[in-house]
Amino acid sequence: MERDVAILMADLTGYTAMTDVHGGASAAKIVDKYMQLVDKACFGNCKVIQRIGDQVVMIADQAIDIALTAQRLNCLALKEHDFLAIHSGIHYGPVFEQNGNLFGTTINVASRIMNLAKRGQVVCSEVFLNEIQGLLPVEAKPIGTFKLKNVAADIALFELPNPIEATPFLPIDPVCLMHVDPAKSSFILVKDDQSFHFCSKHCLDLFSADFRPE
Repeated sequence: MERDVAILMADLTGYTAMTDVHGGASAAKIVDKYMQLVDKACFGNCKVIQRIGDQVVMIADQAIDIALTAQRLNCLALKEHDFLAIHSGIHYGPVFEQNGNLFGTTINVASRIMNLAKRGQVVCSEVFLNEIQGLLPVEAKPIGTFKLKNVAADIALFELPNPIEATPFLPIDPVCLMHVDPAKSSFILVKDDQSFHFCSKHCLDLFSADFRPE
């Protein structure tokens, strides 16, 4: 059966770098925490339909439910100690559902949009934005028109800003890229009048040895 839905695809930013630094056990712990935040962020009839590694796919019949879920998830992640930022892509359109799986161009476009999003960004298509026009307290910011892989027409993309009350966010460990709550970690280094916060002595030592994540 084919129907129109809003699709949110969200991925952890820096997951590979964090895994390289802290190992598989920490990676598994991060993913478990990620799914807890996803469950907490889900709004209205939004639901998770798939998880692949550190990427989740969520859908909702009402576009506003996806928008609010994406904003909630982003803000929760940015405020979570020992956790990573999230980048997300959102699109709206027809999908074909069979045996609990979804098929169609809408999913592919959402995936391409997610890959263009930067750390802490929620990026959506103009088609999706039209579905939520006037329903959010903050206005979306245009970020340009893009040619997406295997998509015929260029697509205009917009960033959904975080609610004003979501700030301030936590500093980022420059080695493993996780957020660090200064009240929960005493590992700090001041270099060239700039303060760097670390999740652990391990990351502090790596940074002191001029380590930089790729």
